[in-house]
Amino acid sequence: MLSRRLTIIAMMSMGLGVFAQPAFADPAYLEDAITETREAIAAGKQLQAGSFVEHADQAIDRARSAVWQTPVDEIRKGIKLMRKAVKLAKGTNSEKRIAKATEQAEFALEQFEAVK
Repeated sequence: MLSRRLTIIAMMSMGLGVFAQPAFADPAYLEDAITETREAIAAGKQLQAGSFVEHADQAIDRARSAVWQTPVDEIRKGIKLMRKAVKLAKGTNSEKRIAKATEQAEFALEQFEAVK
């Protein structure tokens, strides 16, 4: 009877390790989000709204994948800022709006890098 209990306890403890969440976001997704955000910022500084939006959308997708695995508030804040940046830059050629979108992307980059 005692060995049966020990066997059950051992099996349960091994099973809990399978469901444990990682302590930090997957570095591959987070690194991709940071890289895409940097590309978006570079495009924004060159006033290329279309390229900015494309890279920003990719950054949002990668960041959402990272936050799905590990919910981190800084990544969520970065995603919000990137969405705001996309909203500002989408369908415009206004230098002021693109500059404001680039500024939002820079704030998002700070949030993403804070997780590292």
